[in-house]
Amino acid sequence: MKEEIKEKLETAAVVVFSPVLALANGAVTAINRKYIKKPLGQFIEVDGHRMSVLVTGQGDRTIVFLPGLSRTCPILDFKPLFTQLKDRFKIVVPEKFGYGQSDIVRENRDYETIVEQYRKALSVLQIKPPYILCAHSLSGHDAEIWAQKYPEEVEAFIGIDANTANCPEINFNYDRLWWEDRFLERFYSITGYVRTADLYGLDKALTKKEVRILKELEVRNTGNYDVYSEEKKYLAAHALINSRPMPTQPTLQFVDTPEWYKDGVAQPHEKGEWDDYEIAWVKAHEDFAAASLNGKVLYYTSGHVMHHYDYVKMAGEIKEFLNAEK
Repeated sequence: MKEEIKEKLETAAVVVFSPVLALANGAVTAINRKYIKKPLGQFIEVDGHRMSVLVTGQGDRTIVFLPGLSRTCPILDFKPLFTQLKDRFKIVVPEKFGYGQSDIVRENRDYETIVEQYRKALSVLQIKPPYILCAHSLSGHDAEIWAQKYPEEVEAFIGIDANTANCPEINFNYDRLWWEDRFLERFYSITGYVRTADLYGLDKALTKKEVRILKELEVRNTGNYDVYSEEKKYLAAHALINSRPMPTQPTLQFVDTPEWYKDGVAQPHEKGEWDDYEIAWVKAHEDFAAASLNGKVLYYTSGHVMHHYDYVKMAGEIKEFLNAEK
């Protein structure tokens, strides 16, 4: 209750002082623009727009990282994890439009279009398939569409608490998304309040300079049209995936589980509001792995952004799984 009251008071304070905050934020953003001007990777042209892509690492197998919905900067979001993998694999982190340092294009793109833009980026970079797709959260659907439509291009699918074909649907309330979430997100961006957002472990895993870049990109990207458009296309993507056969490529699924769910078995506990959804979420990943030619589920309790915390352990599991697949 105290935390809820504190949050409401903070929001009220931001609203009251918003004109002053907006002016101050404009000045700070202008001063800090130099931190996000230099590319973290490289810029390439895709569909007439500028896309940011990082290519690093070594090896004859390529891991392509696909970010979760509204992750501000995929390159920095995945850096703790891919740093542990780049000694054995070529790493590619394409930042789709509206993310990271890529252009905000204000186009109404469906998930198939997003996949095609990823493929164009890899073609421009002359990085040939097959690819190991490592997708976080809602980008699980990007990976599945890719695996279903171009099965010969996908060597394996690694999911980081990713949406799978048979996972419970997320019932987005689009009226609320527009009037509450997107409006407030843009408001927080304009006033600079978003700089105070929790980085969920990245503040400890990245350098001070990288954290500063991340915060400035939070101001730039939070609540932008491209991300909102992606949210609106979610249910259509979910239906499309489930209208096709489930992908059978080898898959390693890291799934976030509650403390009372140990290695695939629910333990006695006091029932909570989200128990049924959480069990269905875990069961969906188990079924998805069972449909694969070689599927494995690993149960983690470090949260939806587990790759911010358990990246060393996860990298070890990925190497072991992919070595067995070689």
